[in-house]
Amino acid sequence: MAQITRAGSPGEVSDILPRSSTNTYQYSPFSKDAEKSSIRLIRLLPGYPSSPVVVELVTVPLDPGKIPYYEAVSYVWGTSYQQYEIACDGLSMAVSESALLALRRFRFVDHIRLLWIDQICINQQDDKEKSSQVMLMGEIYGTASQVLVYLGEADDTSDKAMDYISERCAQQEEWPRQFVVQVLSRPWFSRVWVLQEVALAHTSLVICGAKCVPWACFPEWWTRNELLLGPEVNPPPVLSYGLSVMKRLTLLQQLHDTRHSKATLALDKIYALLALLQPEDRIGVLVDYSLSTAEVYTSVAKSIIERTKSLAILSGKEEKPYVERERLPSWVPDWGTVPSAVSLGLANKYLDPFDAGGKPACRVNISIPLNGPPTLHCLGITFDTVKKLTLSTMRPGQDAATNNVEVLTDWLDLISGSSSSVVSETADYLIGQFNQNLRGVSSYSRSPPQPPKFAYSLWTTIQALSTPTLQLEPAELHARNNRGKPTSDTLKFCYERKLFLTHSGALGLGPPDLLQGDTVAVLLGAPVPHILRRLPSSEQNNSANVYALVGECFVDGIMAGEALNHLQDQLKEMGHRCRTFAKSCSNAPLETFCIQ
Repeated sequence: MAQITRAGSPGEVSDILPRSSTNTYQYSPFSKDAEKSSIRLIRLLPGYPSSPVVVELVTVPLDPGKIPYYEAVSYVWGTSYQQYEIACDGLSMAVSESALLALRRFRFVDHIRLLWIDQICINQQDDKEKSSQVMLMGEIYGTASQVLVYLGEADDTSDKAMDYISERCAQQEEWPRQFVVQVLSRPWFSRVWVLQEVALAHTSLVICGAKCVPWACFPEWWTRNELLLGPEVNPPPVLSYGLSVMKRLTLLQQLHDTRHSKATLALDKIYALLALLQPEDRIGVLVDYSLSTAEVYTSVAKSIIERTKSLAILSGKEEKPYVERERLPSWVPDWGTVPSAVSLGLANKYLDPFDAGGKPACRVNISIPLNGPPTLHCLGITFDTVKKLTLSTMRPGQDAATNNVEVLTDWLDLISGSSSSVVSETADYLIGQFNQNLRGVSSYSRSPPQPPKFAYSLWTTIQALSTPTLQLEPAELHARNNRGKPTSDTLKFCYERKLFLTHSGALGLGPPDLLQGDTVAVLLGAPVPHILRRLPSSEQNNSANVYALVGECFVDGIMAGEALNHLQDQLKEMGHRCRTFAKSCSNAPLETFCIQ
């Protein structure tokens, strides 16, 4: 084995070295009886900083009563996988730079340390072994005596940042907070796997260079400094989750809440969350790295729909156009893609919930043929079709304020000739509000006008306000709909969405891929309406009722089930529940949609 010479500190790494294939370590497979109940551990042999890393692999039963004291390593693989060498049982083994640095940092000078580190303890070239061992990872981290979180080596400010975190105090000066934010911006905090690695651990220690701080200090520091950091600094997901929180969430909720977390393999956006679920919520999902991403995502979506009897998962659909989704059906979210728009159906848990399609999803059938596209068959109504739409969309951020005022002007032009209740004088009010609040300037030559009475349709749509659950007097409705000047929070649902009008004059917000003629459908069991696009006939599709899911939408006046009111008797016989209203806003019949 070519040796890696060290200059002194654990943080120094030599140049990439060529490896000899003749003396490369070869894994021995687990026995059939042990493959689902045993793991490998490494015995990290003692050494000085300048010494090569030497380990020995041992197989042990994953039984709390029999397994020895060991520590599990949580780290980021990095991009330099298999470019560095260690000695394993006297043979050469390729590892990443981050794994090499972690082992050097954790190695004792005078005695052996027993560790579990996935890159070495799992044969990464064997999909069958990897699948069975990943199923055990929750138990591996939960059984470990402690978890060692390796953030990497020190930089110019990380030592001070780690000291500030350990003090768990509110930092009144800005520069200490910025030092900590730099540490929290390290790649480890953005990875999806670290959620279970920390949440399931008995105790965790965070190591950055030569500094070591208990994990409990990190969420505590954040709690004390969150208001001082301001709304533009968001906490990494791992700081928001403890075991008690994660175990209360369903798989769909976790998939949505961890959308911004990263994984090298798209499959791991699913697999990394399984250990955090209660057994009854794992919906039969098994880890299998021999399957494609499309197969796993489709299987998970099917399982979630069938178990929850809800079509809420459709709100996880990202904005990627149908034609760019390769083999993934349009109704299956691509969890490896981060949507630009805030989900209407999944992200409003702190607001009045939408319930456009009632509950549950009745008579849903999902077919996955061998030689055809997986198809979702569900009941619903065609509420309307898109007549007109804007091409421009609003964007979040202070630098987008000028753009947003221009977009709002386009939106007002769209509705100026419509039969909507919005009247022309609303323009002065809304544009003035946007100018004053989002750009810090006022466009008024006189006192700001009050919003015209009953001219709330556009304002309600922009804020995506749900139908009130209480009977409100006109003055109370005025106060609710006019909650104040627009802010990033009140406008979050309209960002990256197009404004549209239907043929009947209904106003709505739709996905960026929206086109004239698209169908606005209310599907039973879906909390929000959805935009569907009819697919052309083909050999595999000879039905006129086959659609692609374009995305979710907001339509003013139907978000609480109003569009289904005329079907109350029919739905009741099916065991479906939705709110009752004095009037019906649709007379569309119930029909079956086939979504591919």
